[in-house]
Amino acid sequence: MPREVASHPQIVRSARRYGLSPAEMLLDKSIHYDAMRRLEERWKRGRPDIVHTTVLFIEDSPLFGKGMIELYIHVRDGRVFRVSGEARLPKNYERFKGLMAQLLKKGKVPPDAEKALVYEAYDTLEKFVEDHGGLVLLSEEGRGLSPLSAVALSIATCLPLGVGAFPAGDFRPKTKALAKYKVSLLGGKKLMTWGVVARLIYEYEKLNT
Repeated sequence: MPREVASHPQIVRSARRYGLSPAEMLLDKSIHYDAMRRLEERWKRGRPDIVHTTVLFIEDSPLFGKGMIELYIHVRDGRVFRVSGEARLPKNYERFKGLMAQLLKKGKVPPDAEKALVYEAYDTLEKFVEDHGGLVLLSEEGRGLSPLSAVALSIATCLPLGVGAFPAGDFRPKTKALAKYKVSLLGGKKLMTWGVVARLIYEYEKLNT
């Protein structure tokens, strides 16, 4: 929970209802809409459901379990978390929010496990991109490619595909500057994150079966 809204009555009420302190909660627009009015870039925040649904799509692919798809989650404070191929995150949304709140606070889940299912891999996106040699960023202003061509580009260059998981707005300029390639799908049409990921995984599975 962002510190600047943690004391807002709406946050306090919802925390009390869940039996948590405000600091232990994940910001969720569906129940914290009024409190979010004072937040910077509020239109891009408070939608953990986007990440939840997208992660479930990725984990459902047999390639993920085989280690052929690596999943990383980049969060607003800059950290990049790795989701282990052995992880199966909760399908229940409320349980997922609780796990993610714990992850943001402790840096890994389970917090006491020797081998975490999700853990902080990089403290900045810059380090992640440098370690991987670049980034293929899916952006509406990028060069138009089909989902198959976007996946083929990622495979040919050995670069990760970056997909935005926010409801509105655009990537920050510094994020765009990290991209070696910027590509758009379906003529730059606005698409849901999980829809984009589902298309990409489908093409990747066709190339690897």
